[in-house]
Amino acid sequence: MSPNNSDSTPHDANLELTVRDALDRYTTLRIWKYSIQVKANAGTIVISGAVRSQADKEIAEKAAQSVKGVSAVQNQLVVDGDLELAIAQALSADPRTNAGFPGILVGVVFGMAYLKGTAPSEELKKVAGEIAGKIAGVVHVSNELIVPAKTAVAA
Repeated sequence: MSPNNSDSTPHDANLELTVRDALDRYTTLRIWKYSIQVKANAGTIVISGAVRSQADKEIAEKAAQSVKGVSAVQNQLVVDGDLELAIAQALSADPRTNAGFPGILVGVVFGMAYLKGTAPSEELKKVAGEIAGKIAGVVHVSNELIVPAKTAVAA
């Protein structure tokens, strides 16, 4: 039985395992299988988590649909590139970070967001991390922005 679903039946647990086996037949999904969660409820499969590409998302859905006993698939997988775009748009749209945005590089790997580059202040660095963390699908933010040390002006 699934630990998070009190309505789960032994059939659902078996269906989850069978769908997981179907996903494992695809190399790109098998390599990163721990980033994909599978839940079953009365024949409906919910796949969630993060994948690297739109193609991986589509393959996962088709693989789940191919399993005997699956009546429907809810594909809630998030594509890393979509998260990168959403974070970049949020940073450029926020008045606190839009001036510093060109110095911020955004990368996402399986829902883990990386902020790199330079930020003009500790405050902007902190806010950028908060903004990135509020994007749906981001599981963690590694805020690696560097704030240059202030240099003293000679008198």
